[in-house]
Amino acid sequence: MYFRHDSFDLKFREPFGAVPIGSRVTLRVEAHDVMNIRLRTYYRKSERFFDMLPTDQPDTFAVSITLPNHAGLFWYDFQFNAYNQSYTYGTQNDTMGGEGQIYEEYPPSFQITLYDNSHEVPDWYTDGIMYQIFPDRFAKGSTYQGTYHPRSMVHGNWNDPPHYFRQGDGSIGFWDFFGGNLEGIIEKLDYLKTLNVTILYLNPIFESMSNHKYDTADYSKIAPEFGDEALFKKLCSEAKKRGMRIILDGVFSHTGDDSVYFNRYGHYPGTGAYQSKSSPFFNWYRFSRYPDEYESWWGIKSMPNVEELTPSFQDYIFRNDDSIIRKWVRAGASGWRLDVADELPDAFIAGLKEALIDEKEDSVLIGEVWEDASNKVSYDVHRKYFMGHELDAVMNYPFRESVLNFFTGETRSRDLSRKMMSLYENYPRKQFMGNLNLIGSHDRTRVLTVLGGASGFNMSEEAKENFVLSDYQYKLAKKRLKMVSLLQMTFPGVPCIYYGDEAGCQGFEDPFNRGTYPWDKEDKELLSWYRTITKLRVDNPPLVKGRWYPLSAMDDLFVYLRVHQSQAILCLFNRSTSDYMTYHHKMFENESGEDLLTHRIETLSGITINPLSAKVIKVLTNSRLLLKKFDF
Repeated sequence: MYFRHDSFDLKFREPFGAVPIGSRVTLRVEAHDVMNIRLRTYYRKSERFFDMLPTDQPDTFAVSITLPNHAGLFWYDFQFNAYNQSYTYGTQNDTMGGEGQIYEEYPPSFQITLYDNSHEVPDWYTDGIMYQIFPDRFAKGSTYQGTYHPRSMVHGNWNDPPHYFRQGDGSIGFWDFFGGNLEGIIEKLDYLKTLNVTILYLNPIFESMSNHKYDTADYSKIAPEFGDEALFKKLCSEAKKRGMRIILDGVFSHTGDDSVYFNRYGHYPGTGAYQSKSSPFFNWYRFSRYPDEYESWWGIKSMPNVEELTPSFQDYIFRNDDSIIRKWVRAGASGWRLDVADELPDAFIAGLKEALIDEKEDSVLIGEVWEDASNKVSYDVHRKYFMGHELDAVMNYPFRESVLNFFTGETRSRDLSRKMMSLYENYPRKQFMGNLNLIGSHDRTRVLTVLGGASGFNMSEEAKENFVLSDYQYKLAKKRLKMVSLLQMTFPGVPCIYYGDEAGCQGFEDPFNRGTYPWDKEDKELLSWYRTITKLRVDNPPLVKGRWYPLSAMDDLFVYLRVHQSQAILCLFNRSTSDYMTYHHKMFENESGEDLLTHRIETLSGITINPLSAKVIKVLTNSRLLLKKFDF
């Protein structure tokens, strides 16, 4: 008995990947010593069966079907008989697609994402390089003097480590600030230009008590320690002069308790929801026993959750002509990143997106989603992020996790390839090319600390605050970071640099991953590397727009091809700390290429990659002729 289907392979599923609604798809299997092969499909609680018929290819059976005209997830698997017994065939238990396996019961099904191709993701975004800034920690302006909340402590030394000033119950008594502001960002735009940055993503900049600003006090005002509306407009204007756009962080699943809207402590004029049931904001919140028992974000009482489907809340955030979304886009923003998108209802995201596009046609909406966003289930609901009316892109945390696991030796190259192919298959092409490919963020341990092998699970906050990688760990981490960042710049999607990663910043999780940028103390070699690889990306269209073909290799070697029009670029990464790797592939026999990092010409019949090293090779053959040599 033999049965095979591989959803990654055009021989078995054509076309590949996510498809527009109403598309026609051909599904094939290879099989022998089996009978009665049927395709089973499942869509919106409707199950259908189709007979698989023999083709002119030996042991190959096929069926072509027209997919529904409504966006959603379409599932399929196979049933057949052999040796007087019934079997099924579906994807492997990890549900990531590709080659499946035989089961005796209902299998996990293969996924086809159906989307309504009603809005294109703009090229300025998909072709860009992003830089994420935690505003208080990036740069001080030379003239702006901010004002701070009474529960603030401003460091006198820019190079102090960040610290949580905790009270006896573990809550924050004072928030520490370092003085970074919008003027400081403006003054460093030319620095960012040397990194070929075209998009700035700012962590929240609106008024709130904390340094992180995820407990919004007033969406309509810039935090006074960062600047004001005029300074924000100047930032957008100066960025535009340098070919850069600004993405803002929207925190709409909750507000702060110390806010215009909730006003628990009476610090704001007017009547907040905590103060009176007659407050215009009362029905924004979810009280179980008024006023002290209410739903809050992850149980943190200082962040009361919002009922996002309340009409007055939607009016305020995006529906009204003077709504928050429209106000800041008119001030110069080119898009928003939605904090905890999986806690925002689909209807809220779709409404916000409609208003955003109405205000600025080429704006973008990015969601914080930590998993495969195409089949994300949140609160028992399959989310509709990529069905054509919500998100343009998501933060690609699966990329970060998979890449770091590979370079730290926890997984093999085939595991990394499989995970990325699964996203490639499940995401509409524009969303895949718009994936925000991060390796560092304000929510994760600094990438150098991870790559150096440091583990902080059993360390106290004081120990984490004072931890620094040893010389050996730092050298290893830096070599690995060069490989990880090069992969990031050559992989499909929008690479995002977390401020300071390019300069050698270290640190465990929040707050230690939010240290200040080390001006005049940067790792100059690492910074030079980042300038080189960002320029490499900008100068080579296949690395920005090209299709992606992963190629099989040894466990320590990750290899893929980027192809655009008549150009092909081969990328090879050797994660071994000691072993040289030689890569052979029949497609490259008698071919030659230019190593874009060294500019040397070399033959590609056997490519040698040094330990902890990589090669990015422009193949000198026309890509169409090259691909004819290999059956993808």
